[in-house]
Amino acid sequence: MFIYLYVSVLHVVAKIIPVRLREEELKHIDRLVEYGVFRSRSEAIREFIRFGVESLAYLSEAFEALNRLFELERLEGGLPIDLSGATEKLLRERER
Repeated sequence: MFIYLYVSVLHVVAKIIPVRLREEELKHIDRLVEYGVFRSRSEAIREFIRFGVESLAYLSEAFEALNRLFELERLEGGLPIDLSGATEKLLRERER
């Protein structure tokens, strides 16, 4: 199934993008629209995307921190902190 999704960012700029969904996914979305949870497929998909982006925002922060660490490693010729044995130490501390 191929549908077009109307995406609004801060209700100022909107883009229409094509989205491909499997029939099973579309059935779930249609059921939520039928039950009145969402007014339309587009609204449902926008909310799912918004929820997914918000719930995975921490990944962006983690990648940014890793990039900073890699940059420090490059500048200093090695890791700026010693992580050897860190996992074992963390697991021992969690068992207490």
